[in-house]
Amino acid sequence: MADTSVSLQAHCKVLLHAAKYPHSAVNGVLLAEDSKNKDTKSHRCVDCIPLFHVSLGLSPMLEVALLQIDAYCKSKGLVIAGYYQANENYNDNEMNHVARTIGRKIQENFHDACVLMIDNRKVAAETVSQAYKIYTFKETGWGTIEKKGNTEEEILKEECVYALMKSGAQRQLKDFDNHLNDVRNDWRNLELNDMIARCT
Repeated sequence: MADTSVSLQAHCKVLLHAAKYPHSAVNGVLLAEDSKNKDTKSHRCVDCIPLFHVSLGLSPMLEVALLQIDAYCKSKGLVIAGYYQANENYNDNEMNHVARTIGRKIQENFHDACVLMIDNRKVAAETVSQAYKIYTFKETGWGTIEKKGNTEEEILKEECVYALMKSGAQRQLKDFDNHLNDVRNDWRNLELNDMIARCT
């Protein structure tokens, strides 16, 4: 089993997506660098693409989104390596059927795929510590892995998300639902990526 880590950029965008739509379930995919070396002992989710906040399980929209994201990944040397979700119910942070199904589909194409389940209670500027659980697929099903807390990188992530939420950066985030409403809404979120880069 490979070690899984999440970059600052992916971390911030996952939580900003949940913060933008606190009344809704949200989801998206995590991207990692495409490693042809199958023996790699770790992989890092370097970015995320926010998908939906209206209806997470709509297959036709999901297929359209994944086709576009897959083409984008091929052009950038990336692969879809994981999935994230925040449930609609404020107190619910467990994997449901949608998370398991999409996570398993991704895992079929990327062996060490992960699923991040966001804890809605911690998606606020003041409480961004340990805001999600990371699951990986083992023989018996999905199981959580230990996240390393209080490392220098984790502290930087918390500080960056805090600063971004305080500035209202979540309003800048565009997901696929936004893109389907108006194609000028860029789901790559390049401007937001620049804002996150300035945190470091």
